[in-house]
Amino acid sequence: MIKRRVQRVILSLLCLLVLPGCWDRTEINDMAFILVSALDLEANNKIRYSVMVPLPGQMGGASGGGGGTAGEKSYYIDSQVGSTYREAQMKMQRRMSRRMFLAHRRTILVGEELAKKGISEFFDPTPRSPESRMSTYLIVTKGYAYKMMQSNPRFERFPSEAIRELVKARYVADMNFKDFGLALSIPGSDPVAVYMDVTDSQKSEKSSKEVELKGYAQFKRDKFVGTYEDMAANGLSWLRNQHVLANITVHVEQQHLMNLKLYGVKSRVDVSLGQDALNFKIHVNVRAKLTENRSYYDLSQTQNLVKVEQATSDYVKKSIQTIIARMTKSQTDSAQLGTMVWRSYPNEWKKQYEKNWPEGLKKAKFTIDVESEITDTGLIYENVLKEH
Repeated sequence: MIKRRVQRVILSLLCLLVLPGCWDRTEINDMAFILVSALDLEANNKIRYSVMVPLPGQMGGASGGGGGTAGEKSYYIDSQVGSTYREAQMKMQRRMSRRMFLAHRRTILVGEELAKKGISEFFDPTPRSPESRMSTYLIVTKGYAYKMMQSNPRFERFPSEAIRELVKARYVADMNFKDFGLALSIPGSDPVAVYMDVTDSQKSEKSSKEVELKGYAQFKRDKFVGTYEDMAANGLSWLRNQHVLANITVHVEQQHLMNLKLYGVKSRVDVSLGQDALNFKIHVNVRAKLTENRSYYDLSQTQNLVKVEQATSDYVKKSIQTIIARMTKSQTDSAQLGTMVWRSYPNEWKKQYEKNWPEGLKKAKFTIDVESEITDTGLIYENVLKEH
């Protein structure tokens, strides 16, 4: 009986030897959570890598700073230069008492000059790390990327939070690191990215540097070549059937100024082979709400409402024509029209269009059909001050 008890004790002790325990644990106090990182090109052709790190000791009180409040900021920004992205990161790590942790990073900023040189090389180190998420937003900034990290938006504690909230808003297409990489890898496609800038607040008692959405950064393969803003940016979103909110201003009968919110734009592009050129038929359905009527225009009359719908259709059509003209002039295919040709006619694509694309867009014929519907004019049909 005693012998069996001894055997059980020895067996239990042997089982403890195979338990891994927590020998490789990392304490949360030993980690520096990177909120956003920025990449810039230096004059000597080296890479500047910048990060924003929260300071836990400054985040507990009401005077913790950030968001335009008093007190010290609840984060700090560090930067380092290296021949490669990872070299700069490792140099910075040597002076950090905590290990940089990238899993909580949601945005990567790329300065204009670096984007012009090409950013395809960053698609090796970023996906290679298990901490880097492919759902991270890739943003091109006007000027240096690290300067956007130095902004001080009044609504948020961290500039990174303001950047993330803006880029995920419904006013721009939802595009992340993975979408950019896919656009580079499929035939007949050039990627785009969200384009942002820093602007000064206006007429404020205490000035601040606010981040602002400008539109989209236009790429030819992996090189930044221009921007799409205002009407061109809207046209790109609609042509790619990306559901975004847009506020537009139109003139009806050249004297009535209207503002509308477009909230339900759906597009379909059909491609066919012509005798000497490609044919693209673009059909767009628009749903809109009237938000402002700058004249005494009576929208209770059906014929007047039809005129507003027609002006809305004309604006959407002109926006799509604008983006097509911009792509043709710059020889880029930001709308991925070549991808549609490749998928619909793979043999013809390989024989005729693949080598010289997007040259085929110059001869292509575009038919644009837009149908608009005003679903809501608000609680009134005309200005309440109008005398009857």
